[in-house]
Amino acid sequence: MLFATIMITNFGYMQMSDSETTKMAVYANQTVNLGSSFTPFFLLMCLADLCKVKINIKIQTVLIIWSGLIFFFASSVGVVDLYYKSVYIIQTHGVYMLKKIHGPIHFIFPLYLMTTMVWGYVIIIRSFFNRRKVSYKNSILLMFFMTIMIFVYAAEKLSRLNVPLVPFGYIVVQTGVIILLSRISMYDVASISSDVLVETSLTGIICFDSKGSFLGADEDAYNWFPETQKLEIDTMLESNETDFFVQIKSWIENKAENDSVLIERNGKFYRLEHSEKNENRFKSIHCIFIRDETEQQRYTKLIETLNRKLESYNENLDKEVKAKTQTLRKIQTDIIIGMASIVENRDNNTGGHIERTSEVVNIFVDHLMEQKIYPELPLNFWHNVVRAAPLHDFGKVGIPDTILNKPGLFTDDEYDIMKTHAEKGKAMVENMLRNSDDESFKEVAVNVAHYHHEKWNGEGYPGKISGEKIPFEARIMALADVFDALVSKRVYKNKFSYEKAFGIIAESSGSHFDPELCAQFLMCRPKLEELYNSYADEE
Repeated sequence: MLFATIMITNFGYMQMSDSETTKMAVYANQTVNLGSSFTPFFLLMCLADLCKVKINIKIQTVLIIWSGLIFFFASSVGVVDLYYKSVYIIQTHGVYMLKKIHGPIHFIFPLYLMTTMVWGYVIIIRSFFNRRKVSYKNSILLMFFMTIMIFVYAAEKLSRLNVPLVPFGYIVVQTGVIILLSRISMYDVASISSDVLVETSLTGIICFDSKGSFLGADEDAYNWFPETQKLEIDTMLESNETDFFVQIKSWIENKAENDSVLIERNGKFYRLEHSEKNENRFKSIHCIFIRDETEQQRYTKLIETLNRKLESYNENLDKEVKAKTQTLRKIQTDIIIGMASIVENRDNNTGGHIERTSEVVNIFVDHLMEQKIYPELPLNFWHNVVRAAPLHDFGKVGIPDTILNKPGLFTDDEYDIMKTHAEKGKAMVENMLRNSDDESFKEVAVNVAHYHHEKWNGEGYPGKISGEKIPFEARIMALADVFDALVSKRVYKNKFSYEKAFGIIAESSGSHFDPELCAQFLMCRPKLEELYNSYADEE
């Protein structure tokens, strides 16, 4: 809008220079006033925007009305003599100009111009002290261009040359604003990050120019690395303070070998990633993106620890392949059970659930293998189902304690949160086993954690899949999981009798459970009763 009003004003001056009659000059003067009446307002708004200052909407409204009144009275030549008493045309230096005798209310324009200019100076001076958000170099440039505009306006009014100088002043201001826009784009951290990042989980960003001068940062960068708060816009980076600044300095000076490093700070891990954005062949911007990888590093260290334990048993693998393989699997299973138990220890409502369901799966799988009704499934598959059973509720580690340990029934919202443990379990098991070369076990473990709450009729969660679309191992786990819930005491119910529990299982055949698997599960009743009687004796 500023550029538009300047263009309209200068177009009006061009029309006036070629006007051979007073009437034509008056029309040209109206075009000039259409632009010049509103130019100070839009210039002030641009200054406020460039200096990151907000002007109250009520004040904006008053200034717009003021601009409109100036245009209205300036266009009333020949109708009323309040703004111009009279006008006449003169020719000087080969061009025409409209000479105006000012009326009693003409003062409203210089007053308006002075008000906006003073306000502009106040905004610029304020921005000079807001060094964390605004470049002091930009503030000085704004002050310079504003002063030129005032000087040109005063020179035209005081000069006797009868030459319009204001158009040249407007062109200088317009050029200055364009220069500032190109400079300020370097300091717009949000714009830089949106240009560079397309798909990202990065949250923090800090930027420097090619000389190491600070351009800006977002709040995450300020919070995670407090030393950044000492930096001021356009000040040079000193690399002798912290490892954070040392690393940034090495990137700016092209001394770093890698564009990604991990820094530990107060027990947390932050990934720093460097990207150099070329504005043109003369300047570039160094962006350092910061990602909090604390949780990821904890999981990574856990997996590395587990892998180190596993690898320690591989020294004599050539001689004892079979024995060592069994040992490694036993260790992995123990670790899985141990980690699953840690998860279960957070849940006061289902004590012993993982151990019991694992035994139920073991009994059920042994029965299915003896019956040989699924000959297409290899022996390794059955072993993997038993090994994966302890991981079925692994996702509960991501459920808040207030819900996990609630001494009673869940509300609908709480139940919705609890149901997310299936998706969380899938992601966590995938992450935990991502370095495992046992792909068949990984697939079974992920399916057990993800789909053990799906129902045969498609009314389960999280995917509402039905029938044979539900992985076979998850259908096995569903029977064991529900059976244990029925015959175990919970805070919201007493344990059911075997008769009632097996009755519910039978009734749910074809709705909740795979009918064929359900029939086979019911055949395991003697061994299951014996198992749970042994638990009762221990209690």
